[in-house]
Amino acid sequence: MIHNDTGSEDHTAGGESRGEGDRNGNRTKIVIAAIGAVAAVAAATVGALFAQTGGDPQPPSDSPDVATSSFAAEAQDPCDLQRLADSWDRPPSQRYNETLFANHDAPHVYTQVGGPARSPEISVKGQMSLNVPAGQVLYLVTRPDPDSKDEFGHPGNGRFYPGTPVGLTSSGCWEDDNHAVGYPGVEGISETYLLVLVGSDQAARFPADRRAKGWDGYSADDWRAITKIDVMSFHVSTA
Repeated sequence: MIHNDTGSEDHTAGGESRGEGDRNGNRTKIVIAAIGAVAAVAAATVGALFAQTGGDPQPPSDSPDVATSSFAAEAQDPCDLQRLADSWDRPPSQRYNETLFANHDAPHVYTQVGGPARSPEISVKGQMSLNVPAGQVLYLVTRPDPDSKDEFGHPGNGRFYPGTPVGLTSSGCWEDDNHAVGYPGVEGISETYLLVLVGSDQAARFPADRRAKGWDGYSADDWRAITKIDVMSFHVSTA
């Protein structure tokens, strides 16, 4: 009986040991399974990110951003004068009021002569850093050069013709496109362009004078009598 009891006790102890081992083994499997699940979720997340970004991440490109480059170029040349330099001309003779531009860059101008044959038209584009005072108007005036001659041998009459007020953009850009020089056969005449500051009252009188019957510009004496501030002038040849 004692032997049987001992054997029974040995059997019971061995059974408890195996149960504990089974429980430890199950815990290990659960931990391994949990690690595997976490790894699977991480892999799926990375895959989704790659899918959203179009595949493998690309190294940064060394090429310049086109939009940024265009903006920088526009900021450096807002009036587009550098591009015009390939097909437009810079007047060889330019004068400007050094007092007005003492603390600013000198004004820049480009011109182009086109239009119908024998009836040329002048286009002007420029830039200037000028603060137009209150009550003043920047006005464009042209004068046919008496030292130049048209196709018929007639010299320019040397009179002064107010054109239009000039509006400057925030960057100082201005233009006067397709200004007709005159009549058929005028080719060869040079035009002197003048930019002047005049009072608003005088600026209002210019159009009224142009509409007067028989008016044909201001003579040199008439022009000297007008109160104004010379800003700049340049010459354009149609020869």
